[in-house]
Amino acid sequence: MGAEVTAGHFIPGQYVDVIGFSIGKGFAGAMKRHNFGGLRASHGVSISHRSHGSTGQRQSPGKTFKNKKMAGHLGGERVTTQSLEVITTDPERGVLMIKGSVPGSPGGFVLIKDAVKRKAPEGLPFPAALRQASRAEA
Repeated sequence: MGAEVTAGHFIPGQYVDVIGFSIGKGFAGAMKRHNFGGLRASHGVSISHRSHGSTGQRQSPGKTFKNKKMAGHLGGERVTTQSLEVITTDPERGVLMIKGSVPGSPGGFVLIKDAVKRKAPEGLPFPAALRQASRAEA
């Protein structure tokens, strides 16, 4: 109670999981959202070159199945990037240098945890590197 977890908990060479909210891109078509290839540029395709194509079958089953990849809202969701390597740490300034793609917009908040799919390295402060609040401040 009253303790602050610092960047000193992480050590160089350790792997971490980074959780953040991806950049929202609004309503996106099927090509951008699901990396579809689009339709041909000839043979009767006149207006719908960037469409997703067919959405189902004929009379049987007569419906579009759930989870069909279609156009819709892209981004703005919680994303976890796993097993990113910590390059260096600066506990005095509270800075971590992480190698890899960190989800979210620049200046956004992220949650950094020990990697769940990698073994913790030797010498890792456990349970954490804590900075105790002084009694005068409390």
